[in-house]
Amino acid sequence: MKRLDSLGLLSIIKKLVYTGSTNDYDVRHNKATALPNLMNLQQEKFQSIQDFRDQYLAIKKVCDVLDLRMGRCESDAREMLKKKNVTNPMDAQLNKAMDKIKEELHTIVFMYKTERHKYGNILDQMLNDVLQKKDPF
Repeated sequence: MKRLDSLGLLSIIKKLVYTGSTNDYDVRHNKATALPNLMNLQQEKFQSIQDFRDQYLAIKKVCDVLDLRMGRCESDAREMLKKKNVTNPMDAQLNKAMDKIKEELHTIVFMYKTERHKYGNILDQMLNDVLQKKDPF
């Protein structure tokens, strides 16, 4: 209240809402509950895609704060770099590739969490592209 820091207050509220009041007690417990929160999230029938994206990103940010490293797979990154003819990547290249793999994973998860009635045709086309070994992302 002395600092009039409304963003700090919002940060504390989000932390309490998304991680509960146990944030400082058991990080492993918070990681175990954050992942299902992310995976069980679905776009509501009348929810806009922007609101759903904001909700998804808020939970994803909690996972990032908890250092839940979902999707940062070194073997996938090396495979992606190998397709670009980089056989011995430097640490910076490998980290950049792992960041890209992580973002692609979240993009795929987000797409499949959208409301099927609205976006089913897009999802079906994406799945067909994957089956034809095209990269829809």
